[in-house]
Amino acid sequence: MEDRDELSPGSLVRRWRLGKQLRELREAAGKSQDDAAEYLGVKRPTISRIENGRHAILSRNVRFLCQLYEIGAPQVDTLVRQAEESNERGWWVSHSDTMPDWFQTWVGFESDAQEIRIYQSELVPGLLQVPSYVRDVRAAYLDKPDEAELENAVLFRRQRQKRLETNPPHLHVILNEAVVRRPVGDMKEQLARLIEVSAEPYMTLQVLNFEAGIHPGMTNPFTLLTLPEEESPNFVFLEHADGAVYLERPADLARYSNSFERMALLALSPEETRAFLTSLIGS
Repeated sequence: MEDRDELSPGSLVRRWRLGKQLRELREAAGKSQDDAAEYLGVKRPTISRIENGRHAILSRNVRFLCQLYEIGAPQVDTLVRQAEESNERGWWVSHSDTMPDWFQTWVGFESDAQEIRIYQSELVPGLLQVPSYVRDVRAAYLDKPDEAELENAVLFRRQRQKRLETNPPHLHVILNEAVVRRPVGDMKEQLARLIEVSAEPYMTLQVLNFEAGIHPGMTNPFTLLTLPEEESPNFVFLEHADGAVYLERPADLARYSNSFERMALLALSPEETRAFLTSLIGS
């Protein structure tokens, strides 16, 4: 992993902040996304992705947008510099053959998040998977698993997990009981890993056992992500078979945050969770 100031946000975080600034400047200038798209000679969805931090933006296009929004020179220079910094290549680019484009964006945000809250109903989250678990999950999605593909998937997971050793986010994970009971890979090794990481100061791990009954997360797993220097979650990340959806509206963030808090109250405590996982290893 490249050495860098631990307090310095990564390229995708800078891109997200730049997009937010450009959106605010556009709105203050009374311009629509259609106006901006026509001025740049692109389609409106491209402007939307730029403003949401999901699309790279060239420094010259920042200058064009600043002309449209009638922004003064000092601020233009700052925004252009931010655009140049936001297009730096992240470590995950070297694994582009292992994951789809939409997931690269998520990994970029994950790599710099200050807090991640995850509810999973079926899978151990990638940040906590052991190699045998990675292999089995990856093989389940391939018609004819290739050893090289499986090994690349393991290497990619290990690279994602390195952050937990150097500059971990606060990680709060709630796992449905089905996750820890379903045999995937070497489950004793996987359960031991969960027990081990649950003792780390950055980790809060809970199991939502079947006895809890109905709960707010029954419709879908989700992840709440908070970026550096932000006071509350910035995204709800909803992954599906062919991609992912990012929810950013305040109402959505509040609803999923509330659901997570309610599920944490229903789930086993961290101490009870460790005891439960230990009992599964011995069973």
